[in-house]
Amino acid sequence: MKHFQTFLFLLLLLPSKLPAIQLEDRIPKSVWQTEISLKIIPSYSRAFNGYGKEAPLQNLLLWDSGWYGVVDGELKREVKQLEIKLAYGLTEDWVVKVMIPLLQKIQTSSLEYDSGTVEQQKIISNIASEELNGLGDISIQFGKDLSYSTTFHNIGGFTSRVPTGNKGIRRGIHSNSIGEGHGSLGLFLHITWYPLVHGLRNSFRIEGKNELITERENLKGEKVYYSAGHIAEIFYSWSIERQNIFAGSEMHYFQQSESKLPTGKSNNSFLKKINFEFGYGNLSELEQKPLTYPWQVRLGYSKPFAGQNAPLVDSWELSSKFLF
Repeated sequence: MKHFQTFLFLLLLLPSKLPAIQLEDRIPKSVWQTEISLKIIPSYSRAFNGYGKEAPLQNLLLWDSGWYGVVDGELKREVKQLEIKLAYGLTEDWVVKVMIPLLQKIQTSSLEYDSGTVEQQKIISNIASEELNGLGDISIQFGKDLSYSTTFHNIGGFTSRVPTGNKGIRRGIHSNSIGEGHGSLGLFLHITWYPLVHGLRNSFRIEGKNELITERENLKGEKVYYSAGHIAEIFYSWSIERQNIFAGSEMHYFQQSESKLPTGKSNNSFLKKINFEFGYGNLSELEQKPLTYPWQVRLGYSKPFAGQNAPLVDSWELSSKFLF
């Protein structure tokens, strides 16, 4: 807890960028870029069910159980994530990024099913209260500048998620498990257009990830091997920076195919949400002159408006970015 408080203190001191709108900066050879962000998901107990309707969160986890609608009580979750991003220019065209998440996830349950069988009672027990604190799954990204001019910056490459997170029990459907320890391999393409208006940007990103086979538990507590559903994400954003003031908005579409978990039938999911961000910093001045300490701090708000088999929750994010 002491280390987590130290990171929060540093976050308030160090300026930065919100990952929700990822504006790719062209990083010269041997230059470092650092980003720090704090994402807060307040306590929530609602979700989009398999029909895209709002429902209690426990229905999402018990979707394959025909008795999920008669369970009493409530399941709640909340998340705090401090993420550190380090980027380094390997060459004039290639850049490597490492994303290190420090997580705090809390799940509380008052679920009861008094008339349930022994097996049903065990399932209820297996999604009871749980808390996760520690390192999450680290992501590594290798990107190459495909083209760069005064009006365009296009970058593409490879991404992977390393299952370094060993906190929390990996149990149930992948996208709804509180535990970490998920690996993946994928590709990404990021296109940024700079219209001939100072500070204005449009950005389009697309990412695809193949989830790797891993060992986890089903809700009965049995050890199984499975392949989580593969993921596709699309982002479109616009932003403007004038006199060190930043404002932007982003539409985000997330799609995950059905997993291969034995009890995971019809658990394919999608989520549509919109992000708003406001910030302050001198990064926009880089377009006009060199800076000794380029920096920016942002506050963002994210709201989902449609989904299926996905949590229904608003979130806040505070982030900073600096180059050296």
